[in-house]
Parts: sequence; C-alpha cells; structure tokens
Amino acid sequence: MTLAFGTFNNVQINTVLVAAQPGKIIRVAKILVTTWASMKVSFVSDPGADPLNLTPPMQVSGAGLNLQLGRSYALATGRGKALGFTASFQLSSAEYSIAVWYEVVN
Repeated sequence: MTLAFGTFNNVQINTVLVAAQPGKIIRVAKILVTTWASMKVSFVSDPGADPLNLTPPMQVSGAGLNLQLGRSYALATGRGKALGFTASFQLSSAEYSIAVWYEVVN
C-alpha cells in the first residue's frame, strides 16, 4: 500500500490526489478525512472536464471520516486514470486533510 496525503483550506473541484499511471488502475483501500468544519467530499476517477464519480458526496464533520474498504471493496479508477476529489464547505471554510491508502495494479 502507498499513502497519498494532502492538506487544504479551500474548496477543491476535481483536484488530482494520485497521478495517473499509463495502463494501470489505482485501487483505494482506505480513506481518512479530518476537519473541524462541516463539509462534503467525493472522490472521482479522471479528474478534469469529465470525471467519473467513485463515491457520492460524503458528509464530514468534527468526527472526520474513516472509510476502510479493504481490497475486496476498493474504489478503482479507470485504467490509466488519475484519482481526484471534490470538497465543499457547508458554512465556513477550514483546514482539512485527506489521506488515501492505495495500490497500483495492472
């Protein structure tokens, strides 16, 4: 497993979290989001003009989000596609961190 991590403090729309690797699939086994504000976050394959949603918008608040999917239920990007996310706040913006544990497969 490889860890990708980022800290942000504003709205993000289709932001790349894990870069695409030609001919490979990115499989996400665990997602951790921490924040003290109320926000929504979703994950996408092929961030950009026409992304594919991998999750619906998920509500995150002070308790954070700890989504443990494992290999059996991993989120998978399309072959050769990057992993991205979209985050928005419901009231005021605040710093938040996103960590994903992933593996790259054929």
